[in-house]
Amino acid sequence: MRIPFKAIALAALCCAFSAFATAVVKEPEVRLEKIEFGKKLLAKKVVLPEPELIAQIGDPFGVAIEKEEEVVEEVIVDTNLPPHELIPLLARNVNPTGIFAIGGEYYLMFKEEKVKAGGVIPVVYQNKEYNLEIVSVLRNAFNLRLEDAELEVKLKN
Repeated sequence: MRIPFKAIALAALCCAFSAFATAVVKEPEVRLEKIEFGKKLLAKKVVLPEPELIAQIGDPFGVAIEKEEEVVEEVIVDTNLPPHELIPLLARNVNPTGIFAIGGEYYLMFKEEKVKAGGVIPVVYQNKEYNLEIVSVLRNAFNLRLEDAELEVKLKN
C-alpha cells in the first residue's frame, strides 16, 4: 500500500500546528496576573476637566496662525526709469499661485487664470500700467521681459 505524499505532508502540518497551539496557551497564574492588571486599569476613575479650564486652554486641535506684519517701505522713484531698473520693481507685483505642466509645457497660475510662455501680464505701478511678457516658464522659475530688459524670478520651495 502506497501512502500519497500529500497525506503525509498534511498530517505533519496538523501535528506542527497542534504543538504550536499548546505553547500559546499560558499557565493559569500568568493569565490571572493579566486579569488582575486589567481590573486595576479599569478601576481607575476618569476625571474630566472643568469647562472653565477647557475654555482657558482652548481647542487643542485648532491651529493658531499668527500673522506676521510686513513693513512696507514706500520708495519715491522717478517715473522715467529705464527698463532694466524698472523691471525688478514691477516683478514684485507678479505673484503666481503656482506652476503646473500640461503636455510638457509649463504654465503660471494666477488665481483662476493660467498664462504660458509668450503671454503678457498687466502690472500697475505708480498709477501706470505696464505689460510684462513671460519669456519662459520653468519648473521652479520664470523669466519676465519689459522692452529690452529681462529678469529671472525664482519661486520659493
